[in-house]
Amino acid sequence: MSPDDPTLDPDPNGTLDRPIDAHRYAWPLAELDPVSRMRALAGGLPYAATDETVFEVPFDRFWSYVTDFENNTAKFEGTVGRARILERRGDRLTLEARGPVIGPWMRFDVVVRPGWCLMRTRIGEIGMAARPEGEGSTRFFHFEGSSMLGRVLRPFFAWNIRRDFRRLRALL
Repeated sequence: MSPDDPTLDPDPNGTLDRPIDAHRYAWPLAELDPVSRMRALAGGLPYAATDETVFEVPFDRFWSYVTDFENNTAKFEGTVGRARILERRGDRLTLEARGPVIGPWMRFDVVVRPGWCLMRTRIGEIGMAARPEGEGSTRFFHFEGSSMLGRVLRPFFAWNIRRDFRRLRALL
């Protein structure tokens, strides 16, 4: 049965005389891996810089490293000197980070799940996503951006992401 089924008689006004039974139709399902989901999210942020690469490191090792915020973030993220978790609530964190030299603590609302991390602060967003890529490799997607600072800082964010990737390669 479909809406244009010839066995359904239209009424004099040209509409079908019976309602469509939506339960009889197959609805398409789309499942996206974390990297594809993060790409789609970042695609809607015109001010965000994005990049992606493959690391020759198993997914579990890679993901546990990049999400160990207090111990590892400052090692690969050049704009962070220190990070500390203030609160954990399931897959949600409140995280504070400060620059490498001095500066105010910036507070982030964070959602961390396997292969997915979205961080928001009052001035910007950061996203990381990963998935296994073949045996012993991990595909990693990363974006950084600031709606407040707009597209002006986008080249800086792109440069910073590439630098993060180089540091991660050296560390892992």
